[in-house]
Amino acid sequence: MQIRKKNDLQMETKGEKRVLFRTSTCRVERWCDKTMSVMREQQLEACQDRLSRCPAAGIFSELCQDEVRDLFCISYYSSECRAWTPNQEELQIMVKDNIAKEACFLSPREDELVKRMLMAGGEAYLDDWDEISAAEALISRLWCTLQIVDDESARLCLAPELMEPITQAMLTEEYAETRLRLFSFDATLHSLLYISGFLHASVPMSHFYADQKQKMDGITEIMIARYLRSAFDYTETPEGEILLLHPGLADPEHLLLTLSQMKPAEIHLTREMMLGGMNGVLPEEVASCEAMRGALYGAIRPEYDEEEALEDLRMMAKQGADLSEMREVMESMLCVLPTPRMYQALEQLHLQTVRWLGMPSAVVN
Repeated sequence: MQIRKKNDLQMETKGEKRVLFRTSTCRVERWCDKTMSVMREQQLEACQDRLSRCPAAGIFSELCQDEVRDLFCISYYSSECRAWTPNQEELQIMVKDNIAKEACFLSPREDELVKRMLMAGGEAYLDDWDEISAAEALISRLWCTLQIVDDESARLCLAPELMEPITQAMLTEEYAETRLRLFSFDATLHSLLYISGFLHASVPMSHFYADQKQKMDGITEIMIARYLRSAFDYTETPEGEILLLHPGLADPEHLLLTLSQMKPAEIHLTREMMLGGMNGVLPEEVASCEAMRGALYGAIRPEYDEEEALEDLRMMAKQGADLSEMREVMESMLCVLPTPRMYQALEQLHLQTVRWLGMPSAVVN
């Protein structure tokens, strides 16, 4: 993983959305430029760029007022404390006071990174592209700082003042019970996102509280919101509400505009649909998916992964892409001339893939 160094380590946050989703503000018309794999690479590069500009010192270091402000601006607290700006001591107290609850609501990758750091004396090298979004979330919690070692590696460091409180929090019964619930919660959300393409954050929040049979309380609501921000792609409405996105959804703004002009639709979820969503393929999509996989086998360019190429084509179909557009993307992936079998499998995939709501298709959810 290559880390680009910046001379200026102060992050400029004004007007910048610190989210795991679209980094471009203009609509991209060509599907070759907005497939799921292309968007994922753009997201990771944008996240890497933000990390390279994060302040080097943490909230428990000796800081001047400007440095405290910079840390506050990149933290979750900046969107949660709209009425006031806490000083360094107040931020330290808030971080420590939240540890017991917050440790329960880490995303799976955050949880794994924190445990690696605890076992390694408080630090962990980032050696996987997928770890950088979890690292950014931990920095946003003001738990960690990032040290760029060289152009190829970076080290995530957990604040020494937090190691003992986090360890104790992870030994509690509340932590074990909450993580077990989150495992099921996470699978359900991924299933719903595969079926619908997007999900308002109020839906999973209500589901989690209903599952726990508890009333909504402020601190837990904040921790669930942080969990959703760190575990899923999302965007924010003009009102500041969180909208979870499937990572393959290329144009959420266009989808929301289309749905706003339609009558409310009802989706009757069956057990088979939910299981299919968890597995990333609905029962009625299996045959076309396997046919496309077989047609692409051994014909993909070296820089592509076969499963990634198949997923790009499937996500295009779910969004109502024209067959001609899918042909163009498929042909760009191949290291050989396309065969009649490939075109036939692609047409089958185009027809039999269940679309997301608001997408033109032959099969509609």
